[in-house]
Amino acid sequence: MKVRTGKVLPGLAGTATEVIVVRGGTPAQAATLATWFLRCPGQSPAWDSYLLSIIHLRDLPGVPPAHVRVPGATHEVMLFALDPQPDPQPGKPNSWRFLHPQNVMEQVQLPDDQAAVELLAKCTEAVLAGVLPAEPPLSGAVEPWRTALIKTSAHLRGEEHAP
Repeated sequence: MKVRTGKVLPGLAGTATEVIVVRGGTPAQAATLATWFLRCPGQSPAWDSYLLSIIHLRDLPGVPPAHVRVPGATHEVMLFALDPQPDPQPGKPNSWRFLHPQNVMEQVQLPDDQAAVELLAKCTEAVLAGVLPAEPPLSGAVEPWRTALIKTSAHLRGEEHAP
C-alpha cells in the first residue's frame, strides 16, 4: 500500500496525522475513504499508536462482498491499536501491525462518501479532545463509540439526534 501524509492535528489527548491512500493499490484498498494515524500517549501502558479508518461497503470488482452486519449500513469505521514494534509511523504502512481484537468496528448508514469522511474527521477530533477513547476501557467495549457514531451519522443524514 502506498500512502502519503496530509495535515497533522494536535489535541489534548494526542496528535493525528491524515493518511492518504494513493490509488492504484489492491482492489480492496479502493474502499478506503479516509484514514488517520493517531498517537495517543497514556491510553495504554503498552502502546500509543492507533489507526482510525472508514471504508464504504459497496461491491467492488475482484473483491468478495462486504459482510454487512447492520441492516442498511453503507460504511464501516475501524480503530486498531498498532503494535509498538517496529515503531509505527504515519507514512510507513509496512510499520503498522494491527493488534487484535480491534478497538472499534462499527457499521453506520450515511448518505454518501463525503459524509463518511466528515464522520471520521469528527471522530478524530473527539479522540484528540479526549471525548472518545482510542483505547476502550474493556476489551470488546463498544461504548461510547457506538452511541457517538449512531448520533453523528443521524446528524449527517439530516435527522434529529436521538436523546
